[in-house]
Amino acid sequence: MSEERSRRPACSATATEGDRIAPTAHYTAYAWFRLGLPYAEWFKTARGARMHLAFRGTEWLAACVSGTPSLLQYLEYRHRAIDHRLTARRPGRVVELGAGLSRRGTTWALDHGASYVELDLAPMIAAKERHLAKLDKSVRLRLTRLLRLEVADVLAATFVNQLTEALRGAERPVVIAEGLLGYFDFDERERLARAIATALRQSGGGHFLCDLRSRPSKRAGRVAVSALKAAIRVVTRGRGAREDFPSREVIRERFLSFGFDEANVCPASEVPELGHLAGLELPVDVWQFEVKPRGLS
Repeated sequence: MSEERSRRPACSATATEGDRIAPTAHYTAYAWFRLGLPYAEWFKTARGARMHLAFRGTEWLAACVSGTPSLLQYLEYRHRAIDHRLTARRPGRVVELGAGLSRRGTTWALDHGASYVELDLAPMIAAKERHLAKLDKSVRLRLTRLLRLEVADVLAATFVNQLTEALRGAERPVVIAEGLLGYFDFDERERLARAIATALRQSGGGHFLCDLRSRPSKRAGRVAVSALKAAIRVVTRGRGAREDFPSREVIRERFLSFGFDEANVCPASEVPELGHLAGLELPVDVWQFEVKPRGLS
């Protein structure tokens, strides 16, 4: 991978139509559009629309099971909770891992003036660039100043160095991994978490926002998790999600051992826009992990 290819501005190049895109990128991009989130219309695809149409039946079934959220409601909690905690941090720079076709980077660059770096595999970066290339020239110019796309393999041994460089000089940095860690096994999650904690510590401290599943104790929660995993298997063409953590406490203990200083959950009740999800057994938690500045940990 050349330095020129991995660090070029977000709006600079085109790519062939043969580039592969994960089906989840199409699905989630259209989910943000259905939810009316800012700039989501720039990244929705026809394939995403077809996938949502095909899943309408599962949404109806979820509504028939008391306390069980639909896939769209699960995604809404995940996305809005991360945005809620991100807003509270007032970050000077955000680095999002596996950003896909998310509208978040564009939103933070255009509406908040934040420096934003999206890291993903080469085919996904090329696809995102194609969408950005369709925007008005004035918008592309503003994004070029603040939004950067980089090719990255988050499980590579050298990733910690790339992330450290992406965070260099940042004030109140935040790293995000939405919908990513659940596809990795426990060893891979640990490897990535340690890399993030190390990079944040070398940058003077910061926060990591992600979503993680733990085994629910209530029946409604178990039903919700089973429904979610079944939906993920369909969307990912059978790949599915990996094993859940045994409990929230295990998540907290493990991530503290990985190098973070604090860990806490963002419940849906904390997010004003999620009042309509009250009473649902959400099959995932949004976690905020902190690496404190040197001398404060």
